[in-house]
Amino acid sequence: MKAYVAARFDKKQEVLGLHQLLKQRGYEIAADWTTHKSIKPYEQYKQLAGEYAVEDSAATMNCDVFIILSSDAGTGMYVELGAAIASCLLRDRPKIYVVGENNICSMFYFHPMVQRCDTAGEVLEKLNYG
Repeated sequence: MKAYVAARFDKKQEVLGLHQLLKQRGYEIAADWTTHKSIKPYEQYKQLAGEYAVEDSAATMNCDVFIILSSDAGTGMYVELGAAIASCLLRDRPKIYVVGENNICSMFYFHPMVQRCDTAGEVLEKLNYG
């Protein structure tokens, strides 16, 4: 089973902690974007931006569990959410979870394929009991 965690770049430490909890439960991390270097402004890092985009979108489409840490801002993570929803509609996976106090800030958080949770612990609980 593979998991992908999307979030704003400044939430790296939170993502790494969640990666550890997922690994302890037997999940493989589909792609670890926390190892990416900061590439803003993107036009100065065109090649690397393209490589990161390909890697992360492929992982999003090929994971079994997709978790997005909600935020009141962000850009790339919403593209990843869209890819996860499209994948779920086409292939019935991944399971999609939106986590955090901002889990009501986007209409796509209310998509029928998306489950909203207040904490990462709640997601882990759902993964344990299906």
